[in-house]
Amino acid sequence: MSPRLRATLQTTAALIVAAVVYVLVTLAPRATLLTITPPPTVAYGAYHVHTTYSDGSGTPDDVARAAAQAGLQFVLLTDHGDATRPPDPPVYRHGVLLIDGVEISTSAGHLVVLGLTAAAPYPLRGQPEDVIEDAHRLGGWTVIAHPDSPKPELRWTGAVQSADAIEWLNFDSEWRGHQWSTLANTLLHAFVRPPESIATLMTRPTATLQRWDRAASTHTIVGLAATDAHGSAESALRFLPHPNLYAAVFRAVAQGVVLDTPLSGSAGADASAVLHAVRSGRTFSITTAFARPGSIDLTADDGVSIARMGERLAAPRGPITISARVPEAPAAQLTLLHNGRPIGSGQGSVHLVVPPAPGSYRVEASFSHGVPWIVSNPIYIGPEISRPEASLQPSTLSLPVPADDVHQWRVERAPLSTASTTVDGAARALQFQLGPNVPDQFVALVHDMAGNTVAFDRAAFLVWADHPMRLSVQFRLSTSGTERWARSIYIDGTPRTVVIPLRDLQPVEFAATRRPVAAHVQAVLFVVDEESTAPGTAGRVWISNLVLGNAGLDSRPDGEQQVPRAGGKQ
Repeated sequence: MSPRLRATLQTTAALIVAAVVYVLVTLAPRATLLTITPPPTVAYGAYHVHTTYSDGSGTPDDVARAAAQAGLQFVLLTDHGDATRPPDPPVYRHGVLLIDGVEISTSAGHLVVLGLTAAAPYPLRGQPEDVIEDAHRLGGWTVIAHPDSPKPELRWTGAVQSADAIEWLNFDSEWRGHQWSTLANTLLHAFVRPPESIATLMTRPTATLQRWDRAASTHTIVGLAATDAHGSAESALRFLPHPNLYAAVFRAVAQGVVLDTPLSGSAGADASAVLHAVRSGRTFSITTAFARPGSIDLTADDGVSIARMGERLAAPRGPITISARVPEAPAAQLTLLHNGRPIGSGQGSVHLVVPPAPGSYRVEASFSHGVPWIVSNPIYIGPEISRPEASLQPSTLSLPVPADDVHQWRVERAPLSTASTTVDGAARALQFQLGPNVPDQFVALVHDMAGNTVAFDRAAFLVWADHPMRLSVQFRLSTSGTERWARSIYIDGTPRTVVIPLRDLQPVEFAATRRPVAAHVQAVLFVVDEESTAPGTAGRVWISNLVLGNAGLDSRPDGEQQVPRAGGKQ
């Protein structure tokens, strides 16, 4: 062996030894294994998981096997889609309950929809309020996904109050916030301790917690910790030297649920119980890479009634005793928060008597890490605040639009779509068929008001269709047609009156900083397009009793800043 080769080998060996020593010395502490067994009514699972149905690397069977290796009992699958694929029925695989959900792209970000039992009759997409409304109609409920992702196109730009839940933690967002040097260092440590090393990428998501706390101060909203696991398709972690990256992530973060009775082994019944517990806020997040297993007890007692995690004392009778404890970890530091503001703390438990101030009360349990070990869902005090429905009354000015005025009603359409309009009794009917699967297909029933100089602030009309669908109601506010504002509505075979204030509209294909409060409407359009209707779809829509009105409300300018862009065709 030549001296040069010997020197090279010695240098290489020294570097390898140094790297090994560095990794061993700087390893994250091994997860603490707690000795107290949680109650049998507490089950652990992974929420927000992708498979080969979308952009994940593993099949549902692979995911179930990985979850079993991680000691989990259920997985909430959330593959990307538009809800037109029928959800798979709940099933046990490798002893793990798989529950199928969907992650939907909206104009304001991504929404996870859970609890659907059948396929949607049309693609769910567009404005988040529309997707949420449709999900509720179909028996589901919604979670705002990765709301503060470092990747701009994944951030949530809509209202938090409109959803049923929010991801206070999302692992996909956590790794994206680090430099590649940090990620490379994590990969080195993951040779030895994958879950603990993955957890070092997690930091306290202060902005997202603040969003959750602000929303929870006025209404019920569930907080969840998302693995957002894609298996080996995980962008930053696909080189992780772990035989099953799903299992590594599942060992780092979990979602616990508090059930009425232990899981029975019946997939349908157990799925209903898990979803009910999550939807009711009877659920807590746990970073199992720090310590496992673990659970948290949280109660609020006003001397007459006792509320538990996820419940509400709408009319407390007096001072409230808030109590929380983590029975498995007496060394954990507990912090009690009211609307996100710390108001008390204790080691292993916390007890505090507070006045019946409205809002949310939740608990965080921590060790020495930046991110909490356990985060409870809140108990709510006081009544829930809801937004009043729009009305056309009291009206100071209104303009009924006759359905049989041939000079004001016409159709517009894309070249490959077909449409016609006729009078059907007291209604104006639109017969349509969207063109084939090519971009920009639409048909529109148009009420023309060119030259109108009267400012209206809302419209009301009776509407129905021959099948469930969405209709984009649009208002042209300029004779050139360049300024259009829209709102999507759901319609079916039941005639119903719809009232649309102009202040609730979204701009169509242009940027705006303010919504119109009152405007000189130049045309009202009832649009069917590919935003929420499949190509080739044919059908019929009826419009009756169209009235443009000014209710004399909200006459001051709307100062809301940048509003999301709406879909729709002219």
